[in-house]
Amino acid sequence: MKNTLLLLAALSLTSASAVTTIDYATWDGTRQPADEALIAAYNKSQSDVVVKYNLVPWGVYWQKAAAMVAGGSTYDVMWMNLDNFPFYQSQGALAPITLDAKTSAALPATRTSPYRVGGQLYGVPLGPQPVTVYINRALFKERGVPIPTANWTYDQMLAAAKKLTFMKDGKQIYGINGADLQADLEYGMSFYFGAGGQGLIKKTGTTYAASLDPVFQKTAQQLLDLIYVHKVSPGPQAATQQGYQMFLAGQMGILVQGSWMVSTWSQNKDLDWAFAPFPSENGLKPRPVVSAHALVVPQGSKNKEAAAKFITWMNTSTQAQRLLAQRGLLPTLAESYKSQYLQALPGRNAQTVFTQLPNSVVINSSLRSLKGLPEVLTVLSQKMNLAWTGNAKLPDAISQAQTEMTNLLRQSK
Repeated sequence: MKNTLLLLAALSLTSASAVTTIDYATWDGTRQPADEALIAAYNKSQSDVVVKYNLVPWGVYWQKAAAMVAGGSTYDVMWMNLDNFPFYQSQGALAPITLDAKTSAALPATRTSPYRVGGQLYGVPLGPQPVTVYINRALFKERGVPIPTANWTYDQMLAAAKKLTFMKDGKQIYGINGADLQADLEYGMSFYFGAGGQGLIKKTGTTYAASLDPVFQKTAQQLLDLIYVHKVSPGPQAATQQGYQMFLAGQMGILVQGSWMVSTWSQNKDLDWAFAPFPSENGLKPRPVVSAHALVVPQGSKNKEAAAKFITWMNTSTQAQRLLAQRGLLPTLAESYKSQYLQALPGRNAQTVFTQLPNSVVINSSLRSLKGLPEVLTVLSQKMNLAWTGNAKLPDAISQAQTEMTNLLRQSK
């Protein structure tokens, strides 16, 4: 009997030690409830794997990511954005991910291609995450502003923002979140592409050059004027709250943000929000940006096979796709779960999110082999931020950015 008990104890210890723990890291707190639900479902379905959720602030996240290059300890599955991907992949910090034929066929090629290098896949897209427009319908009604239609234009948006900027019960209500619309970042660039923009970095043969052309200059001026000329938005220095916080509190009429924000609005049960079409410019079709975030496996992970299995489940399993869609988030296979997504957001005009997807743009998808891309984009962002915060004239900021970007690109490959 004693020997039997010892054997059972030994077997129990062996079983416990066989459990693999996967550390999953993300910076996006808006998805926390959904991510935790996904992980709980996955853990429940596994007997030999436990996934641990790590929510890391944006700045700290990239400090942690530096460990991938240094070869130190790191997470097993990490979020990656396309702007930073070329650097980490070129440094050998990411492990190739092997998917079975069925999974590969299920994933849209247009979304996986930016993360393919040399015929190998280094990142699996985490669903289309489009930039979209939200409106506060109660404020629109109160101010007599027509609800946007499919033919909404930039001029109509500006006119609406002006009417939606007023004082109410001693509080300043603003029309739109212009401080978030810096023209070189995803929200502002959604207007740039809609105006006919083709990208801020051009590749000719094996060389790259900055292209802050007249379309970019005009778009940047329009968006900056929302703050300093039309005064329908608080400036970055004057704002005590971020744009999404003002919208959540009912103090902003129009918010340009990401489709992933829907869970945030549930914090205010009285907020009468809805999606609106992205406004058109010069008679052109809107071309809002899709944030092409992906899940990657760091080369330093000691659990690469288990990590790849978890990534596959997150992006293609029926359970994961339904869970996301039912929470008002677009899953990787968004088109296949459209009905569940729309049912989760009744009366919110969620159809407009799908309407804009076919014409959306993935920023810098053609520049994934440019190793110095993060550094070049940082210079551009810093210069444009000087204009947005009122510390430089826009033409000067653009001129300086053009020069410094060009110098960096001459050194890049």
